Amino acid sequence: MAQILALLFLLKKLMLKELSSFSSVRFNNFLFSVLFIMSAGFESGAPKAAFWSTFFFQIVLLAPLLVTFSIDTQHRLPPERVSTWPLTRTQRLLLSSVSFALNPSFIVLFFGYLFWMGLAAGLFFVLLALIVHGTVYAVGRLPFELRTPAGFNISSTPLKVGGIAQEMWQELQGTLDFWTALLIAVCGTLYRLFGRAPEPEAFPILSLFVGIAMSTIAQRMLCLDEGRARQRYRLLPIAGWKLLVTQDMTFLVPLAAMVSLLSLRTGIAFGLVAIAVGRYPSLRQRANQRRWRFVGGDPRFGVAQVLLGGLAGIGAARMGLWVLAVAVALYLISVFWGELLWRRSLTA
Repeated sequence: MAQILALLFLLKKLMLKELSSFSSVRFNNFLFSVLFIMSAGFESGAPKAAFWSTFFFQIVLLAPLLVTFSIDTQHRLPPERVSTWPLTRTQRLLLSSVSFALNPSFIVLFFGYLFWMGLAAGLFFVLLALIVHGTVYAVGRLPFELRTPAGFNISSTPLKVGGIAQEMWQELQGTLDFWTALLIAVCGTLYRLFGRAPEPEAFPILSLFVGIAMSTIAQRMLCLDEGRARQRYRLLPIAGWKLLVTQDMTFLVPLAAMVSLLSLRTGIAFGLVAIAVGRYPSLRQRANQRRWRFVGGDPRFGVAQVLLGGLAGIGAARMGLWVLAVAVALYLISVFWGELLWRRSLTA
């Protein structure tokens, strides 16, 4: 018992360092969109309606966020130090759960749900958090390591830019934006395949939300590994436009796969516009992006991505391929502009 109390005392000192866990979500496009929908319900005087109308997107947002809190919990105390304590498995799980509950962002979210929707919503949030944390805790102690299948290796392709694509793909998987988009896409695809009477108008909207969940990444293409890739790419003898196109295609191909059974034209049009709008902050802004976080972007470009990308996506779904052609043209212009910005960065 004394060992647990000593570790809890150490956790108390480290808890303030976790205040930044929620910081990257502040300027995330997907969060902004969910809050915008919810704010409409508050303005109409129906907070409960706003809660239930955005319930699905709250789950999609909370699940990856709780995974982040749980991963932080696993690494908050040095494993080497914890392993020296003679603790049983039950005690280790208890210590991990208490550490998880001490996350300041977790406490803020709990009281937010408690005072917003009452005790039932607060208890639901705690139950969801315990399920997520228990799953992460169990997966982290599997007797084997989960790996990507050996056959799926982008760097083995006969392209000179295969290494860049491989690194971009790995960094993409290290963002919660990617997994949030994948979760929405899987749920939407299951709804289309197995729903009794799926609404056709819902598929372009779901494709838009998949794109919105991914769009903030387009602002931080070169900063997903805390900006180290930018320095490495400067040393490579490769044209700027090839670098940009390689990263863009590594972004667009998974997005296209996610929305392929929803509304492909909507997703591709949105993705192209999101990349074009995010080109400038990706090349000119310096931002430290930590792994297993929601990507934090610039709200000015984020609003432009959501509005312009939404218009392009809905237009491509309802007006035809000419809107998609306009999105392609806008993207090509951004590539040539990005080439100029990249050259300036090399000579700066």
